[in-house]
Amino acid sequence: MSLEDWDFEHQRLETEASVAEIRAESGLGKDVRVDLDLEFAAAGDDADAPAALKALGMFGYAADLVDGRIQVTLPDVAFDAGEIWQHEERTTRIVLARGFEPDGWGFQEP
Repeated sequence: MSLEDWDFEHQRLETEASVAEIRAESGLGKDVRVDLDLEFAAAGDDADAPAALKALGMFGYAADLVDGRIQVTLPDVAFDAGEIWQHEERTTRIVLARGFEPDGWGFQEP
């Protein structure tokens, strides 16, 4: 999928719903900070992992290629839908332009 075709509004709404659900089920407070993990999968044969890793690095994201998937871990992120979405949207834009798509986010519970 291309950057122009990606439904960022849907992705943002899913993130907001996920954060609300996790908060409700876990009881995590508003001041909790987590190490946020973002994962991206190749969207096709034209996925350019070296270019995606380089671009992510230029924007300050430490990323690794593991089994053909890009993994980004962001330490000390507020467990807040807005802050998670800020990183999720930015990294998604970077990798979509290089042939990867988001494949979820998570964190180890504090």
